[in-house]
Amino acid sequence: MKGTSQGRLWMIGLAAAASVGATAMPAYANSAQPKYVITIQLQPNTGVASSAQNKSLLQLANEYEKSHPNVSFQYIPNSYTDIAQSNAALITRASAHTAPDIIWQQYGPANSGSIPNGILQNLAPYLLQPNPYVKGNKHWLSLWDPQYIPYMRKAPGQIYILLASSIATGIVYNKADFKKANITSTPKTFAQWVGDMKKLKSVGITPYMFASAGQCNTSWYERKINSTFLAHDLSKFNVTKSQVLTGIDIAVGVKKGIISMKNPQYAAGWKLLGQLKPYLAPGSSQYDVCANLNTVSPPLSPLSPFVQNKFAMLWVHTGLLPELNTLGFQGKYGFFSFPTITKASSPYATGVDVTGVVGGPNGSGEWSVTSQAADSTMTAAKTKQVMNFLMYLYAPQHVGQWVADMGNDAYIPIIKGAHGGGIPGTQVLLPHGKKIPDTVDSIINVALTNEAHNVGLRILQNYINGTLSFSQFASQWDAMLQTAATQWAQQNNVNLNKYLK
Repeated sequence: MKGTSQGRLWMIGLAAAASVGATAMPAYANSAQPKYVITIQLQPNTGVASSAQNKSLLQLANEYEKSHPNVSFQYIPNSYTDIAQSNAALITRASAHTAPDIIWQQYGPANSGSIPNGILQNLAPYLLQPNPYVKGNKHWLSLWDPQYIPYMRKAPGQIYILLASSIATGIVYNKADFKKANITSTPKTFAQWVGDMKKLKSVGITPYMFASAGQCNTSWYERKINSTFLAHDLSKFNVTKSQVLTGIDIAVGVKKGIISMKNPQYAAGWKLLGQLKPYLAPGSSQYDVCANLNTVSPPLSPLSPFVQNKFAMLWVHTGLLPELNTLGFQGKYGFFSFPTITKASSPYATGVDVTGVVGGPNGSGEWSVTSQAADSTMTAAKTKQVMNFLMYLYAPQHVGQWVADMGNDAYIPIIKGAHGGGIPGTQVLLPHGKKIPDTVDSIINVALTNEAHNVGLRILQNYINGTLSFSQFASQWDAMLQTAATQWAQQNNVNLNKYLK
């Protein structure tokens, strides 16, 4: 499906921070106005509109309806937790022009080009307008924490996703296991982390579960190693100059041989993963960190086996910590950031601290708006009404309510003046005012194509479980990269050759 050509790019400027006091809701309704049914795809794992997770969202939508009698809402429960599967379904519905108006999205796929052009609307023009629900606001975009705006921006003048909250990620560990292995502090470097794994194994404890299935798969590791090992090479392939590299950047990196197993700087991170193999719990491809606790068929949640002392450590996002608490593990676990990779672990290490690279604004409140090509009801007039509702929903006096509900209070709002959300202690996992390093996105995070996501995940799982040697893994991975870069360029009508001179 070919998208329409983009207009001339223009730079988004940020206005000075505006005040965030509540204002009276504008009255738009009269008998002559057209009627609109706005369809909303609910966030994953939140159930139906009347669920506890969606309680505040439903309340705000009902309040909006009262002042806008020409508007009603239809809610679509989200059965997807894997963004690649969700977007594959979106593309299918878009080809039939039946996509929902407001859809769940994530900044990686939204900005990478893995979604065909023309399905999502560019929201930048609306973000430069005043938000009528915030007193004194001149530019809606100025309400966002500047640290996170780059995650919404695909390119100058292009924003295809609204983000509401931040999530921290890290390694959660069993305090009792660490005590048994005489580990008295959390590791700061990768070498120290491997040393701790050796200590755990020496006392009969399986050190780590590298869950590699489903939504919360190994893309976190791929983004971490890419963003640190390639940190000094970004100028060679970050053609968009983005903080979060997009599909064209990744494709150029592949075609230039930078994102390639033939480049020892790139391959180094995957070799480090090989060092972890002796310490990994078996059956990683059966587990997905984001799977529902009650799921009885793979991919399963690894949280219950973690609580049952089957292994000592697990990568998580902080949105999962309330689930650990419900399992009776509150106070029995700690967490630390992914350790910095130094020369002690690899001669190719850059020492770049990638805290904040994975996680960030991938929490509650990730929505995009579809185009009329994807959703036949989405006229220009309806788009204006939908965006007015989103201005209401993302206003500081409202956003904290539904962010907290959706994420069981585990997500941190990223809109100035918002209240609610955030689990005590998780601040240690945030960058603490430091600039978040540029993120080299993951093939398994759909940086290029859905097919590459699926093929890459299978190859990586085979490498982790020992079916493939490193040389076999490297060969298959490189073949997948080349195919994916070519397919991405064809899908997005981009001539990569002009970037290779």
